[in-house]
Amino acid sequence: MPAHKVGFYLDTTPAIQALVKQALRLIEMQRVFTEIAPKPLAQAARVGRFTHSSLLLFADNGAVATKLKQLTPSLLVKFQKREYEVTAIRVEVQPPPRQPKPHKKIRLGGKAAGHLQELAAGLPASPLRTALEGLLARASKHEDQFLEHKQPHNNHCENGEKFE
Repeated sequence: MPAHKVGFYLDTTPAIQALVKQALRLIEMQRVFTEIAPKPLAQAARVGRFTHSSLLLFADNGAVATKLKQLTPSLLVKFQKREYEVTAIRVEVQPPPRQPKPHKKIRLGGKAAGHLQELAAGLPASPLRTALEGLLARASKHEDQFLEHKQPHNNHCENGEKFE
């Protein structure tokens, strides 16, 4: 079977052709909406669906939805001036999808690693000891220089008194 470009497959099936046509129309309507709506509202809302001359807008929150509902008559006129057959605009609240937080890389410093090694060595065989040893092993793979702990413990307060 010869290799074809993606466009070949998108143009061969009527159902896919209709879907691509609708997607392109929504992209174009989103561009127009971004141009005709006030900038803060355009950034907090997006075109959702366009069927039977009815446009559905998704707002990030209730305040944006309320303001868009107030602007519906002027938005209708502006879409119609751009030759879109929009006779109704509906607004729904749909918060944007949350972006996953990036994993924060935390380094285990030498002093902390030394304290954890001492703690693990002083514990009896237990899930806690196993977890600490695993943590130290993972940290040593990634940051060998941070696991070296050569400073002796200083058991003195700032005023020079010894504490246990």
